[in-house]
Amino acid sequence: MSFSRLALSAAALCLPAPAFPQASPGFNLCVPPGSPPCVFMPGRPADACGREVEAYIASVFHYRECLTKESERVIRESNDVIDHWRCRERGERCRK
Repeated sequence: MSFSRLALSAAALCLPAPAFPQASPGFNLCVPPGSPPCVFMPGRPADACGREVEAYIASVFHYRECLTKESERVIRESNDVIDHWRCRERGERCRK
């Protein structure tokens, strides 16, 4: 092994491991909708802006649904972690 590879390996050992992954396999990216700019710009035709506002409202509902589902998924995942930990450490809440 070359010196530079050895140095990189040694440096990697000094870095702390992350406490938990940032995104798990079931993670859903919930992208917040942007407000329609036409609302803030005078002179845009009302019908065109109305369609943008309707699309925005629909995307807000979709975003809220995504957040709800992701929140529920994270709660289920954390409950699984807690159950496994309690089973391992205390013999409680073990699944059969």
